[in-house]
Amino acid sequence: MGATTLAISIAGFLLFPYFSTLSARQFLLLWVCLVAAGDFVTALSMEAVAPTRVAIGPGERRFAADDPKELATVVSGFTDSDVGKVRIRGETWSARLVSTDGPRVQAGYAVRILDRDGLTLLVSAEDHDS
Repeated sequence: MGATTLAISIAGFLLFPYFSTLSARQFLLLWVCLVAAGDFVTALSMEAVAPTRVAIGPGERRFAADDPKELATVVSGFTDSDVGKVRIRGETWSARLVSTDGPRVQAGYAVRILDRDGLTLLVSAEDHDS
């Protein structure tokens, strides 16, 4: 939108001699209105071409890219409780161990992501004997 604002500003400046009957204050007001109208028209046309609407409904939204069967690496926790931190795709997440029947996990172990509850991943311990 900056290019449109600049173009309208330059056009307004170049048209100044044709509006010589207006005072400087009136011309400045007209100029500001033209720039604002130009920005508004530009924004509407951009919205028609590339809409920016984001609809977030109640509950959690799932995307095809969210593969809940990926493996994550334990960063910390899980020694005294079922809560810890895991790393996946370069991000560290809070995680909760769902199945406590399996082996106790330590830092560096791989866990399988089963699901996500808000910002907490629900994970299961992988079989570390193999």
